[in-house]
Amino acid sequence: MKALVAAVVLAGCGAQLTTASNNSQVDASSSGIDSSSGGGGGQHDASVSNIDAPPACASGRQVYLAFEGVTLTNSATDATQNHAAWIGVSTANVPPFHPNDANRMGEIQTIADGVRSRLAGTPITVVTTRPASGPYVMIAMGGTNQIVGSNYTFATSDHDCGDTVKNDVGWVSDAPSLSYVPDLIVGTIGWGLGLQGTSDPNDCMCAWANNCSSASGACTLSASIATTTSNGNTTCPNQNPQNEVAAFSTQFCQ
Repeated sequence: MKALVAAVVLAGCGAQLTTASNNSQVDASSSGIDSSSGGGGGQHDASVSNIDAPPACASGRQVYLAFEGVTLTNSATDATQNHAAWIGVSTANVPPFHPNDANRMGEIQTIADGVRSRLAGTPITVVTTRPASGPYVMIAMGGTNQIVGSNYTFATSDHDCGDTVKNDVGWVSDAPSLSYVPDLIVGTIGWGLGLQGTSDPNDCMCAWANNCSSASGACTLSASIATTTSNGNTTCPNQNPQNEVAAFSTQFCQ
């Protein structure tokens, strides 16, 4: 299930969201989401498959899912330096994802595989170990929005029109259901590419800075889809309709 932004009212298999004052995204503070957060320990290791796949983009740009915790500093966004301009605190100590869950490694594998599946038609490489160098998009996984000082409960990132920052930093909470987390990750990447929110319940940008109520099941990317104006956020020009397939297949690698 999907959601996004500051206040969410769940309905059916989706969630309606309203925008807050930050540069992005997903919120779902209401009940009704199947939260799979739980306990168990252990550090992420090479038992998660495909983590060392070489980058497919000619630029070397990848997506790094940071499950083991990271300390973010409020500064010009740069994943290689753990800097994020959008955090609402000076320093955000994002904890490991589901640190006490007995099936933690299985959950990490499920999420990573889910993201790879949704991006299967693109050249984007998704890894769970930090690349040796940039460019890469880092998605910090875990904790609550209070930790990162955001109004958005489920996910957030900079809305980067034109994708000027290549070492993006995004965040996804450990509260939403495991089935929804891959959708949130793809939406977070798209938001950083400058994509707008859409009103299609099946689209990966549904509920980003709008009141779209997402459908269940894996989200999809469209080659041509109408967009909505970002409520309280930057609205990128020439994005209606937007080609999400091109953004992930071509723009990401430039």
